[in-house]
Amino acid sequence: MEHDPGEGVGNSWAEEEQLALADEDEDLPWLEADEYEEEGGFDWRLVTYALLGLAVVGAALAALWFGLRDRPDAELVADGSTIEAPEGAYKQRPDDPGGTEVAGTGDQAFEVAEGESTRSRIADNDQTASAARPTIDRNQNGSSSESGSTDAAPAADSSGAVYVQIGAFGSESDAETAWNSASGRYSALSGLRHRVVEADVNGAKVYRLQAIAGNRSSADATCRAIRNAGGDCYIR
Repeated sequence: MEHDPGEGVGNSWAEEEQLALADEDEDLPWLEADEYEEEGGFDWRLVTYALLGLAVVGAALAALWFGLRDRPDAELVADGSTIEAPEGAYKQRPDDPGGTEVAGTGDQAFEVAEGESTRSRIADNDQTASAARPTIDRNQNGSSSESGSTDAAPAADSSGAVYVQIGAFGSESDAETAWNSASGRYSALSGLRHRVVEADVNGAKVYRLQAIAGNRSSADATCRAIRNAGGDCYIR
């Protein structure tokens, strides 16, 4: 039996074609589609990165603080310089040496500073008006009469009256307003008469508001009651 060479070649070609078809059927990994994970959910990696970043920044700040806290401050070195005085006088006399007159300013401190007594007495009727300061005495019905005042003590006139000073004011009207307020506030002043005495203290005119007590014991009791109620007063 003779062997046909062409038949062998045909069979070999058929086998190679079958192998090529078999290879085409196999899946090539580099041609396969990528499998993507479904998007969604919380990514903890971002939180981790953020915490790491904060830790790095905190460590840097801590290192900077520890490095600078023990550094000594720069020492001050005296250079021998002087402070130059401003040109002109540093004190100047004001145009109004007496200052501004404030309503309600008391005058007791001025008298004490001048060595004067804080107690005063209305002069007797037989003294001339020119020998004493003018005063204004007022009773409850508003009538007034002028008399004199001196700096002598005790604070009693010929009738035995003693005066409880409640305050000193810049005007007579302010003193009258203060009496209306004080008589309503302090029950010890109820039923007492009062007067407003004009005085000149260190060039400033003041008006002293005084309640009129019958005697020294009554004046002491009145002043004590005013102080117990939170006010202030003194016997003139």
